[in-house]
Amino acid sequence: MPFEKIDIEKILNDELKDPEFRFYYEKISREYDLIEQLVALRKKKKITQTQLSKIANVSQQAISRLENEKHIPKIDTLLKIVHGLGAELTVTEIFK
Repeated sequence: MPFEKIDIEKILNDELKDPEFRFYYEKISREYDLIEQLVALRKKKKITQTQLSKIANVSQQAISRLENEKHIPKIDTLLKIVHGLGAELTVTEIFK
């Protein structure tokens, strides 16, 4: 019995018409974008998770959970990781 082809893009586009779904989808997308940027920066600097954990004074497990999208850390832990990478978070107004 063959599998039925599923058009994920169509399903997503249909779901995005719902304002509540769109709100949560965009929220989680921003979180994943931030995580991807942090991982890319760590790799660009050729720093291991263990090295970053020592620089940032957080556990290697906290970095691993963040990078593997298993857990979003508290803001103070996130800021330690960001600063450990020699970066900073900025706030940009999106609603005007």
